[in-house]
Amino acid sequence: MQIKSARELGGFLSRVEKLVDYVFNCLAAYVCYYVTRIKYQGQVNIGPTRAVMIISLGALILFFLYNYYELYTPMRTKRPTFFVTRIFLTHFEFTAFLVLGLFVLCDASGAPYVFWAISSQILGFFLVFAKKITMISFLYTMRSKKKNIKHVLLITDSQEMADAYMEEIINNPHFGYSVIGYVGNLNVIGLPHLGTTGDLDRILKEYQPDEVVLAFDTVRKKLITKYIAICNNNCAKIFVVPAICGYFRSPRQITELGNLPLIDIRSTPLDSKTNQALKRALDIVGALILIVLTSPLMLFTAIGVRLSSEGPILFRQTRVGRHNREFTMYKFRSMRVNNAEQTGWSTENDPRKTKFGAFIRKFALDELPQFFNVLKGDMSLVGPRPEVPFYVEKFRKEVPLYMVKHTVRPGVTGLAQIKGLRGDTSIQARIDEDINYIENWTFWSDIRILLLTPFCAVNRHEKYAVHEEKEKVKQAARSGHTKKEEEDDENA
Repeated sequence: MQIKSARELGGFLSRVEKLVDYVFNCLAAYVCYYVTRIKYQGQVNIGPTRAVMIISLGALILFFLYNYYELYTPMRTKRPTFFVTRIFLTHFEFTAFLVLGLFVLCDASGAPYVFWAISSQILGFFLVFAKKITMISFLYTMRSKKKNIKHVLLITDSQEMADAYMEEIINNPHFGYSVIGYVGNLNVIGLPHLGTTGDLDRILKEYQPDEVVLAFDTVRKKLITKYIAICNNNCAKIFVVPAICGYFRSPRQITELGNLPLIDIRSTPLDSKTNQALKRALDIVGALILIVLTSPLMLFTAIGVRLSSEGPILFRQTRVGRHNREFTMYKFRSMRVNNAEQTGWSTENDPRKTKFGAFIRKFALDELPQFFNVLKGDMSLVGPRPEVPFYVEKFRKEVPLYMVKHTVRPGVTGLAQIKGLRGDTSIQARIDEDINYIENWTFWSDIRILLLTPFCAVNRHEKYAVHEEKEKVKQAARSGHTKKEEEDDENA
């Protein structure tokens, strides 16, 4: 009875949500219609009856757009940003369509209708947005209290695969999943053993799970086909955890080679040419604006570097960028020029650092010339921080998925930096944040990181692990990699 109520609740909420969205968009348009009539007295020639017809049609179009953007997909495992982004895109596109149409069809007298269109879409967006967030919060709360639960039967003979699946269930209680047990021919610790695969048909009839999950390290096609056929005969919804799940983390998509389905294990939002163009446009416009805004700071920094010590104003260093290609990155010099053949990240009291250099590093002023790297196309405003070739070769062997960061342009700032992962922090933690950024990129995530960066730019503590530094010095000396003009003491 509990399982049926969970299914029925999902269908009921879906129907209610669609009705509420339609009513909210009608209400928003109708309220803004009367506001427009008050604001533009005598200039609105559309009567209330005709307005109702137009409003109803507009709300219906929005309803179909919501479906197109998958706004009504199950909320159980989707992030709130998934829905918020789609609500915004729907209303933004519909507003642009309305305004463009009004400019084409109307003369100066169309101003009231432009106001009506924009205001109604803004109000409609906030109403639907508030409704969606309220629903998600309500369902999260219910599931955390063990209500609206989906019951899952696991078919597995692999401890590793069972542990991986259960880890996600335990770490995300708001998903609302409960594993009733497993079916398998071998012992799996931590889950109730309901029977062997020969008992699968009986177990499905007895427990009637909402979902069946197949998770095997290796299994023959004949057996998988048999299990799926039994599940189909019992009208059970089937999911398969691929044995290669540990090799990819990005959002997946299924492609086809004729009739053969293929899993794209490294699909990211920035694979889209549209998203690439959008990000590049932000880089060019943003870099130009930031160069103009920071030009007084750059002039001040350049003069300070020149007066503080002998040597060039700019420090040029080879870094590794997108597709593993090397480029020259620019920074304001913060160290005295020296001939010591040693490498290593700077320490808090590094004797080579000038007083002015310490000041500009503390406030990240030494990074400002990288806006010109952005204009050149070597870097992006937001992305993983670039490394020198020597450490790329070192970390690619030691840190899992390290090279994934090189599938996008490196950034002046990034998700890892605004989370404080700079200086003496875990390389693995930085890579995790870099991959998280790449896998879940949106235009608005770049805007958010850019807005937060000034508040996170101050390097109050620039300490680095001494033992790690000594290790890098020894390795660099053995490899003969160091050069007079490529000290890693300028590393970010």
